[in-house]
Amino acid sequence: MENKIKLKEKAAFTLLNAGNIPVTMIVSSFLLIFYTNVVGLNPAACATLFLIARIVDAVNDPFVGFVIDRIPDTKLGHFRFTLIIGAVLCGLNYLLLWFGPLMIPAGKLAIAYISYLLLGVLFPVMDISLNSLLPVMTEEPKERNSLSTIKGMTFSLCGLILGIAAPLIIGNESEAAGYIRLIIIVVILIIGCSIIGALGVKERVHAKPEQRYGIKDLVGILTQRPVWTFFFANLLFGVANYIIMTVNTYYYVYIMGDFQLYSIASLLSMAGMLPGIILSGILGNKIGKKSTYILGLICYGVLPMIRLINVTSIPVVFASVLVANLGMGMITPHMYGIQADNTDYVEVKSGFRAEAAVASLSSFVSKFSMGIGGAIPGYLLAMVGFDAASKTQSSAVNMMIICCAVVFPGIISVIAAIIMKILYPLDKEKLLEQTEEIKKLHAK
Repeated sequence: MENKIKLKEKAAFTLLNAGNIPVTMIVSSFLLIFYTNVVGLNPAACATLFLIARIVDAVNDPFVGFVIDRIPDTKLGHFRFTLIIGAVLCGLNYLLLWFGPLMIPAGKLAIAYISYLLLGVLFPVMDISLNSLLPVMTEEPKERNSLSTIKGMTFSLCGLILGIAAPLIIGNESEAAGYIRLIIIVVILIIGCSIIGALGVKERVHAKPEQRYGIKDLVGILTQRPVWTFFFANLLFGVANYIIMTVNTYYYVYIMGDFQLYSIASLLSMAGMLPGIILSGILGNKIGKKSTYILGLICYGVLPMIRLINVTSIPVVFASVLVANLGMGMITPHMYGIQADNTDYVEVKSGFRAEAAVASLSSFVSKFSMGIGGAIPGYLLAMVGFDAASKTQSSAVNMMIICCAVVFPGIISVIAAIIMKILYPLDKEKLLEQTEEIKKLHAK
């Protein structure tokens, strides 16, 4: 089996990830303020929408993963075909999610519900297929680390570009024209990058017919200890991350008093994330993925509390952005590398290859944490009397924005680190043993 991933294929893999990232990033960063300040929806109503959609996802994602694992192989392989279909449908629904409430004001909340619930059904087809590719592109640890690093770098670069460009494209956060321009660009990227990228990668590791699992096996796969412990830790990290992403717009508008500082902060985030990604590879080889992930959580959630020294000081705020993104850079590559390790663990323990089933948890984490992370600021801002029509907010609203941006994510990140430290079983030594076992299984 040829496991070497060539540069051309790595470029295609980069495009694939670039097409996936804007879906949740733009929603989590701008959908709430778009719905409150442009569409005119109540923040509590938006929070309820986010929560209901995520409850539906709790049932939906594992079954989407099950179906993807069970479909027949095509000329494009097993996962690339479903990825392309998912990207096209998800992109079209994305237009409805943003433009539907503007086009039909009388039914704006109903349109928001329909399109947001559809996003929870269609995005997993795209996202689970993408996250299933890494373990089937290669079984070599070094190649997997390389692909994981590419995912992390792509996440960082796309985050940087979108973070800088989106506020500039939007302009006035309370006017529709800028959002329309942004979403049209994003949809073109989602569909174009996904199709081109899918056509440029290869699937090398294939499940044998006897490795196809049944619906009764699904619970056993998802309750393997490495799978569920990493799921909960990653879910908590995702919630913390999306709370910050959701409230950042409000922070720069109402606390800092300058929405355009969001673009500068996004540029600075790269100065922290790139060294974090480089450090993640070095530390991953020396102390293992588990320990590096834990260290990243501490950098991401705890150290940024320096912002509480002076919440309006630009140097202090930007320093907190740098250190948080150092932690993000350490975490992101290992999110996908650990998922691939968990896929191998399932095969060793149960005899089943279940890439999509394990990847479905990552999709669930992405969307559920987006829903919870978006709902928490929505409910809390409504509770303390946020007024979208006012250019200034009460001290209670400002305090809640600060807590959502700094305090709550720090507490949640510490809990996630404790879960990984105590409960996740695959340290560096055990992963080396597992790699040898999986090679022996495949050699047979």
